[in-house]
Amino acid sequence: MVVAMSPLPMSLSVVVPCFDEERRVGASLEQLCAALAAMPLASWEVLVVDDHSTDGTAAIVEAVAAGRPQVRLARTRTGKGKGAAVRTGVLAAVNDAVLVVDADLAGDLGAVPAMCELLVGADAVLGSRLLPGAVVEPARSLARRGAAMVFRTMVRLTTPLRVSDPQCGFKLFRREMVQREIAQVNTDGYAYEVELLMRLIRAGAVVVEVPVRWREGRDSKVRVTSDGLQMLRELWAARKLTDG
Repeated sequence: MVVAMSPLPMSLSVVVPCFDEERRVGASLEQLCAALAAMPLASWEVLVVDDHSTDGTAAIVEAVAAGRPQVRLARTRTGKGKGAAVRTGVLAAVNDAVLVVDADLAGDLGAVPAMCELLVGADAVLGSRLLPGAVVEPARSLARRGAAMVFRTMVRLTTPLRVSDPQCGFKLFRREMVQREIAQVNTDGYAYEVELLMRLIRAGAVVVEVPVRWREGRDSKVRVTSDGLQMLRELWAARKLTDG
């Protein structure tokens, strides 16, 4: 499918869900703000959502925000987990497009302008670590690759969703469309993306996937066994929530 391209500028809100990220959130925000300031955007903002952190994450974000008016801190009010945090941030966004990224900024920010161009003809542009042209450095551990493969297989077996990498933490959305659909998402944990994408597609959203360059971190908060089992439970619940 050929998607129409059109020049920027557009306005962009970046949502960064965080839980106990005091070791890296300051550096990540500096890197993110510098990258956004260099892009040909009409305006931009960064929404950091503190998901009930027990460390100094919120204080660090507030200190950064004191010197950067584009940075805002939000806190998860209902629910707990990545899904609840992303929902909080997306619903608070005010700009044309909403980019959801992980706190470690594993996805290459240099891809954002091209993703914004694609959004002119789409409602969602999804980064993928599996499409031809994607680069993952260093290679993911065998345990993480195996867990991801099991989850993707279960998504294909139990849902009509057909995207290559539903859990890649690098996704761009048209704000009006994603706010309408994410407000209905009930999954608070890591599997929220499956429910959100199924709702978007059921609503007629045009979804595009693009290969990304991904810098794999070694200190992920995802626990392969316990979180993997929880994600499968959430997947089953999300499938039932979107039935009909």
